[in-house]
Amino acid sequence: MNHLLHQISWHQYLSFAILAAIIYYALLILRCYQPELRNLQRRISGEKPGEDLQALQFQPGQESAIAEPVIERTEKPYTEEAIADTDLLAGKLKACIIRAADQPFAPAVLILQLQQVLQDHQYIAAADRPLINRLIVNECDKTGTALLTEEEVDQWWER
Repeated sequence: MNHLLHQISWHQYLSFAILAAIIYYALLILRCYQPELRNLQRRISGEKPGEDLQALQFQPGQESAIAEPVIERTEKPYTEEAIADTDLLAGKLKACIIRAADQPFAPAVLILQLQQVLQDHQYIAAADRPLINRLIVNECDKTGTALLTEEEVDQWWER
């Protein structure tokens, strides 16, 4: 049994191990970061992000096999101010949850703090409320500060 490993030197072993690790991580990067790599390739080549989608756009004279109903949007598009307000609220909520994660377990105190932040930002659009509710639930689950549901969090907006 001892004579089996004498034919392989440490240099050969380490070279093979490093080569195997490089191949493994290259395949992992190609599999997991494919969209990011495509975007990087487009940026390097100078291609605009939407150029590959032009082939999918409707050309005049083209007939569609399936007639889809036309839905008009009655909502106003998001303004930069509304997006900034929503981002500010999300940042405040995350900071509050992270602070609570560093302190002893006290979900009642955290809930009061989150309710106060939501009360200060009641003007946030109704379309953003489910996203904010989901953010609070996910952050609390990640940090283990409180066990909440989106319905509970949604009720805090009216209090």
